[in-house]
Amino acid sequence: MMISDNWSELMLPGLRTIFNKHLKQKKDYVNELFSVEKSTKQAEFNQGTGSLGLMDEWGSSGNQVSYEDVNKGFKATYIHKKYSKGLTLERELVEDDQYGEIKKRVRLLTQSVYYTRQYYGASPFNNAFNATFAGPDGVALCSASHPNSPNDATTQSNVGTAILNATSLENARNAMKGWKDDKSNLLAIEPKMLIVPPALRKAALVIADSTGEPDISDNNINIWKGSVDVVEFDFLTSGTSWFN
Repeated sequence: MMISDNWSELMLPGLRTIFNKHLKQKKDYVNELFSVEKSTKQAEFNQGTGSLGLMDEWGSSGNQVSYEDVNKGFKATYIHKKYSKGLTLERELVEDDQYGEIKKRVRLLTQSVYYTRQYYGASPFNNAFNATFAGPDGVALCSASHPNSPNDATTQSNVGTAILNATSLENARNAMKGWKDDKSNLLAIEPKMLIVPPALRKAALVIADSTGEPDISDNNINIWKGSVDVVEFDFLTSGTSWFN
């Protein structure tokens, strides 16, 4: 908010330039970790769909195409929220040529926008094990009991508690390789990203960038080198949780 409409329009372009420039200097984890789309609606809905089973041999259905129904998956609802923050600029600041002070306040507003965006961007990870923040399937993001579909109570797990090292990362990858869809087809997951808090940065980079296999004396190659991207997410609140 700017007091006195006579001069606020003259100030606005310059302040917007400062705001945008300062915002671009900060790393945006949201765009790196999420698919961000625009919307003009109050809410968006995403209806999940199941998969198809393996193809049937020709002739097993009387020399015609074998048809199969696709099951409905879980429905996700995205309700958009608005956030705001303003700053007040006294006319005296301009009259006394205190533009430096004005720029400082604009930078503070930029920080507020940035921190709010990253705070909520980190929320799915910071609350990944909290059942209060359940997803469309009714369980936490990281859970040992993800149901296959609304009509299939068979569960799969995507949760682990091992400390981060090359062995635990390999075990996590192997577990992900066993994930299946609602028709028992392998999902063929290929993990490419390792998301860690600052406290696990060193451990993650040792795994991802070492020439030899980490933490052993044998002269083995490091199978993870060049195959996983490390993202150090400053806004993760747990110093021990990691995500693959």
